[in-house]
Amino acid sequence: MSEPWHGADQVRDLELLVRSQHPLLWIDSPEVERVFSLARLVARRENMPLYTWDAYRGLVIEGSTQPVPGTQQARACLEALRGQGRTLVHLVGFEASLEEPAHRALLRAVHADRLRSGGTLLFSITDTAVPKELQPLFTRFVLRAPEPETYRHYVTSVLRDLATRMPVQVELDARETDRLLALLRGLPLVEVRKLITRAVVEDGKLGPGDLATVLEVKKAAVETAGHLEFYAAEQSMKDVAGLGNLKAWLRKRRPAFEEPTEARRFGLTPPKGLLLIGVQGCGKSLCAKAVSSEWSLPLLRLDPGVLYNKYFGETEKNLKQAIAAAESMAPVVLWIDEIEKAFGTGGDQDSGTSQRVLGSFLTWLNDKQESVFVIATANDISRLPPEFLRKGRFDEIFFVDLPVADVRKQIFGVHLAKRGRPPGAFDLEALATATEGFSGSEIEQAVVAALYTAFSDTGELTTEGLLREIAETRPLSVTMREKVEALRAWARERAVPANG
Repeated sequence: MSEPWHGADQVRDLELLVRSQHPLLWIDSPEVERVFSLARLVARRENMPLYTWDAYRGLVIEGSTQPVPGTQQARACLEALRGQGRTLVHLVGFEASLEEPAHRALLRAVHADRLRSGGTLLFSITDTAVPKELQPLFTRFVLRAPEPETYRHYVTSVLRDLATRMPVQVELDARETDRLLALLRGLPLVEVRKLITRAVVEDGKLGPGDLATVLEVKKAAVETAGHLEFYAAEQSMKDVAGLGNLKAWLRKRRPAFEEPTEARRFGLTPPKGLLLIGVQGCGKSLCAKAVSSEWSLPLLRLDPGVLYNKYFGETEKNLKQAIAAAESMAPVVLWIDEIEKAFGTGGDQDSGTSQRVLGSFLTWLNDKQESVFVIATANDISRLPPEFLRKGRFDEIFFVDLPVADVRKQIFGVHLAKRGRPPGAFDLEALATATEGFSGSEIEQAVVAALYTAFSDTGELTTEGLLREIAETRPLSVTMREKVEALRAWARERAVPANG
């Protein structure tokens, strides 16, 4: 019987590799305890002895506290494994040892032995730690993120363990429980145990107040990697004025994204994502934030600036790690702001690196299995490679234009209300007329500037004060008229208008 935190597919995948005599497996995962637990389960099912190795204890067979004498050194460990027969061995911290030529030679000999007798060595190491000459001997085993139900079972088991030592109260309703599980998803199970244990030990209960702590831990876990930023869902679609076509598109596709299995049964492919192209300051970034809030999903922002590294191969590795982090948090919204800076042409980056990174990203976008909804935003379409604009890369390409008069009135209403001013007290019609050619962010800045003026004059914000600030502003559509018109002309034939 499978332990509740191991999916049946994962157990079957590892068991199949062991049965089919794959001598050397490597797994790139920080969850060493989870890997060992999975290895122990497979060893029991296959009736194989299970050993573990680290440089402190050496080789230890499961059930014993005493190591095999003299096996703390990597060379002695490999020599002990030669001719050992059909065993499963989990090795942790072996990276440095693979640099030694003598150890590599010994590992080849162990590989040859295991091909004849069976048995598998499972290394918890990163892919970059496997020397190129040894890579053909290794098979990668992918430890997938636990399923949502896995987290439910695991939290239940942790609470059950705690209840044997102290009184435990769970004060979460069904919705709060689902929220807790959504926040926990993507965290290593060992981290989940620490979080739940800390919450219960602190006051004897697991309640709504603990959700904020989990959110902070989740944010820290994402940002520690250095490639993604975690945004708590704050904005909602009511903060986004206009964009009727885009909102309708998102509403239709939400059920298929939330229930991908049902969508496939119905003959649909769950939505992959969309590309938002438009005039700067017209709400593309705000919409990305609002989608995560509206769909009750975490939002991860990929900063193009952190991807590129001067050392060969590091940029591709950074992208791979960012994608892996996003997939581990699924379901999630992945926001790539100003995507042309990451994958565009004409930049400062080495063209060879840019092409490799672009190819890796497009392959993932086409083949991804995890529920990661990508929202990419772009301001400069001249730098976007044609591969991005080909039909089918993204589910749709939307053009976010300058807001029309009715939408400008809504934008004034949103920003006035946000700052404690009743929109009905202002002449929104006059304000909308005066801001022809303004973007949403330029309207917001006009409101902010008028507030500063009113505050410094110890007065109150008025329509007249707003009109004065508007008159002193030169919007982007004026200062960069040719570029804005060229973008509009391009979008008329190639994109769907977001407003409507």
